[in-house]
Amino acid sequence: MYVLGIHDGHDASACLMRDGQVVLGSAEERRRNIKNCSGTPRESIREILRRSGVKPSEIDLVALGCRLRTAAVAVGQSPWYTHAMKLAVGLGRYHWGTELGRWALEKVSRREDLVSCLAEMGIPAPVVKFDHHHTHAASAYYHRPWEEDAVVLTLDGAGDGLCASVWRGSGQELERIAWTPKFHSIAAHFYSAITIHLGMKPWEHEYKVMGLAPYGQAEYCIERLRGLFEVDRLEFKNRSGRIFQGMTRLMHRRLQGQRFDNIAAACQTVFEELVVQWVKNAVAATGIGRVCAAGGAFLNVKANKLIRELPNVKSLYVYPAADDGGTSTGAAILGYLHVCDGTKEPSLELPKDMYLGLEYSDEECCAALEEESGIEFVRMTDPAEEVAELLAAGHVVARFAGREEWGPRALGNRSILADPRNMGLIRKLNFAIKHRDYWMPFAASILEEDAATYIKNPTAHAFYMIEAFDTLQPAGEPIVAGTHPFDKTVRPQIVNELNIPYRDLIRAFKGRTGIGAVLNTSFNLHGFPIVGTPQVAIDTLMRSGLDALALGPYLAWRRGCKPSIGLGQNPRI
Repeated sequence: MYVLGIHDGHDASACLMRDGQVVLGSAEERRRNIKNCSGTPRESIREILRRSGVKPSEIDLVALGCRLRTAAVAVGQSPWYTHAMKLAVGLGRYHWGTELGRWALEKVSRREDLVSCLAEMGIPAPVVKFDHHHTHAASAYYHRPWEEDAVVLTLDGAGDGLCASVWRGSGQELERIAWTPKFHSIAAHFYSAITIHLGMKPWEHEYKVMGLAPYGQAEYCIERLRGLFEVDRLEFKNRSGRIFQGMTRLMHRRLQGQRFDNIAAACQTVFEELVVQWVKNAVAATGIGRVCAAGGAFLNVKANKLIRELPNVKSLYVYPAADDGGTSTGAAILGYLHVCDGTKEPSLELPKDMYLGLEYSDEECCAALEEESGIEFVRMTDPAEEVAELLAAGHVVARFAGREEWGPRALGNRSILADPRNMGLIRKLNFAIKHRDYWMPFAASILEEDAATYIKNPTAHAFYMIEAFDTLQPAGEPIVAGTHPFDKTVRPQIVNELNIPYRDLIRAFKGRTGIGAVLNTSFNLHGFPIVGTPQVAIDTLMRSGLDALALGPYLAWRRGCKPSIGLGQNPRI
């Protein structure tokens, strides 16, 4: 049984399931090299079918990760869609108004580009639509690393008219017990509005506000932000009475003359207060202390840290692909359960890692290298040892190996790596390679056997850079370049047998330095997605200050810029 999950909105993606198992996932931004790519994920669908060997006629069901098209991608809709959208916005502060708006929008919504895409590719399967927040909840709940029941939380800017929901998960069942209309969104109408006030791009640069927050002093302007939103039992309430555009104007007035770092600190603090109170209420209302979460707002690793540390939270699992791109997985899961309903017993066997994306063969990597005349390369004898030797010598190396990561975090296979002890590399990484804001922290990949050496109370499943932890001091100083420069927190990837080649690389680095960790940041230039093809990886090498690129079994560098050590004596191919 094949189910094709699709999200055709912001962060478009596709995911293929076979008999309850994830076969392959693809984010459209990596296929097109356009960050946060929206719309029908044509290239992802095409690559998934080609690389999996599944024929279009074999697809049993197409499962969509949202019922409605968002305003940003509602191209070609009828004029009635515009009128229905205005109706939905006007009534969106009320539950009944949201339901009416959702009903009206779905009646006039068209997905002509998706319909034509499926027809062109010869996919005749029926299409079923699932609520956006239902797919978020499913992606988190069905991947949870325990068998017990869970309270499931979703929180984002908006999706299908909602911005948050609370679910009770038991066995194979998910029951929604509360939801919040998007008018009350603390992610969009609060956090994103402040992102705009700070001159950054909404729906994309919120992580920069979070990274900036530790540098500021919230007390200077926090009272200007408190009271605009509150938590009412299991829902959020927008007490300002303003929609998004009005909220941005209000932020400009209230925060005029305030320092940018203090604004970021106050924004993050108020957001944390609201989210923590909401989680407390959900745990108390359900009596369940195990929490699963998804939705773009849960990419806020500092808020996740506070949730994990709550006394009544026994376990926290945030789905690593918490953004909208991960909803195609949730849709595929719900689609599989939908097909099984009443006909067969479902048998979900979901992966324990997040390496679910495309993989390129040695031959494809070699062919891409041979096409670029501006580089030289060799085939490595032992990639782990040779890359580790380069890192220990102070070189910055990009790694493109194995299957790509599912979700927005680079987990070693599409990463830029460096020595975590070397603060002198920060400037090089920021200005010569990543071309990004100076205040943003990097992350660290840490061997599981060494996690307790550097991290305070590491949890058993912190494998995905989705939560922040305090580092132990002074024991954490050897990984200082991979921590936040101000508060010394770390967003770790604990590495074990889930990625054996990457684990071996870090162990080889430890053998040379005594440090069981490497600095890890995503392999991309600022403004671009994580690299998705060997060609884009090579182009990034050429356009940056990277010292070398480990592309599959090959090590490449710009012509005339050969690293001084770490290369085997093998012939060119």
